[in-house]
Amino acid sequence: MTRVLVFILALCALHPVRAGAAGTAAGPEQPGPPSVEQDRRININEAGPEELTRLPGVGPSRAQAIITEREKRRFRRIEDILRVPGIGRKTFGRIRDSIRVK
Repeated sequence: MTRVLVFILALCALHPVRAGAAGTAAGPEQPGPPSVEQDRRININEAGPEELTRLPGVGPSRAQAIITEREKRRFRRIEDILRVPGIGRKTFGRIRDSIRVK
């Protein structure tokens, strides 16, 4: 048991990066969430009709319905788009990865 402990301590001393050490990186930098500029999803609170029609299953009339609904009450979550007449769970399933609210 003591030999195992000494071996582990020796390995830790030889390892160049210790877990939790301040100012050291544990490996390559992991990408975080995309910035607003990099995010290609459509902001349903700000998009115009042309941009909204790029969503699958959304034509000019549904795009206008989205705009009309958000003028009444802004979308707080992407699921709020289900308030729009003509957008049900099936359409939402197709567009959920393409929309955002912030």
